[in-house]
Amino acid sequence: MTPGDPLRARLIGTLWVIVPIWFVVISVIRLSTYLPYEPGYDGMLYRTATVSWMHGQDPWVAPVVGAAFAAPPPTLLAMVPFALVPEPVARVALLVLGVVASVWMIRRLKLPIWWLAFPPLVDGLYIGNPHIFIAPLLVAGLAPIAGFLKLYALAVPALRLDVRALVITGVLLVVTIPLLPWGQFIADWPQINDALRRQAGGTGLSVWATPWLLPVAVGAAVLIGRERLAWLSVPVFWPFTQWYYAAMALPGVTPLAAMALATPVAGATTVALVIAVAELYWRGRSTGRPELLRWGPETLSVPGPSRPAAEPSLVPPSGSGDRASD
Repeated sequence: MTPGDPLRARLIGTLWVIVPIWFVVISVIRLSTYLPYEPGYDGMLYRTATVSWMHGQDPWVAPVVGAAFAAPPPTLLAMVPFALVPEPVARVALLVLGVVASVWMIRRLKLPIWWLAFPPLVDGLYIGNPHIFIAPLLVAGLAPIAGFLKLYALAVPALRLDVRALVITGVLLVVTIPLLPWGQFIADWPQINDALRRQAGGTGLSVWATPWLLPVAVGAAVLIGRERLAWLSVPVFWPFTQWYYAAMALPGVTPLAAMALATPVAGATTVALVIAVAELYWRGRSTGRPELLRWGPETLSVPGPSRPAAEPSLVPPSGSGDRASD
């Protein structure tokens, strides 16, 4: 097929309708389950842990009921600004800044605004989990801050071979060791690990929830290439992956793969990776530009769902700071 093939144009136009409808329907269903809970409750859990640490207490003390703080020490430092203001102010700030950062990222990636309805993103925004800032920070070229917010964010600059970002983050981690309660974290690790497992519903939604799919996931990871894998690696391979983790895949996801990621069931992240490979293979044949097995150091273009007239890029434009290796 040629780039102007009518079938391809019709399929793209169909995706333009189906994908946002899928997102909205699942997001509405998800939000309906949250109605008894006040927005931003997860962010307040992080704030409470940070306040405890600032007062010399153990931030990882598990509550009798409900969720427990289970992030590593650098997250505490990243949450200090929200711990310095009253809880109502912190709650509103997390919610508003989360929406603003997400809108900025979607516009920066030249995506239609309906991507704001991507269910894992909606999930993270409603509960106010700091994870929602990871992708915007990475797209903005602020990988060290993203790494302090959630250590697993460093998977993106690592796979993108962004040595500068990794070195800066490493230096900051070393410098802040005396400030952060790493000893307490290590001592509390058994209960922290239990909390992670409990809150992820066991093994979470990554491939470890369906280990028999691991060979499939590894094969698809090789095929999809370095740039795409950087953004999809945490949702697919990180242990105890929760649904909102998939929000960080937005800069590298494809339309049908996003629909799979929007489904919070075991195996969906691996299926999404396989679907992305199939989409890229088909698009490469359609355009004559191979999309798979791209592991070179060049900055890759990651197109997303589009109208027939245009296919906007899903990666930061050149010069955005968060770049591939020089």
